[in-house]
Amino acid sequence: MISSQLFQVTEADEIIEPKDGDFKQSGLKVASVIRSSRLAVVEGAMLEGAIGQISKERLRRVKAKIARWIAG
Repeated sequence: MISSQLFQVTEADEIIEPKDGDFKQSGLKVASVIRSSRLAVVEGAMLEGAIGQISKERLRRVKAKIARWIAG
């Protein structure tokens, strides 16, 4: 889940801000948080489109945070 509500950020979350190198390509309009602990599985047909992309380095960090969160 991605949210522009930047409160109650946990160590499993990743904040992306306008000053970040991959912010523009993310397609986000304001600083947001990738809430790794709030994942959902949905059918591809339910998705209306894509908003953008994040850098490979940020994706690596998000994946590592998810792995740590799952491992407990």
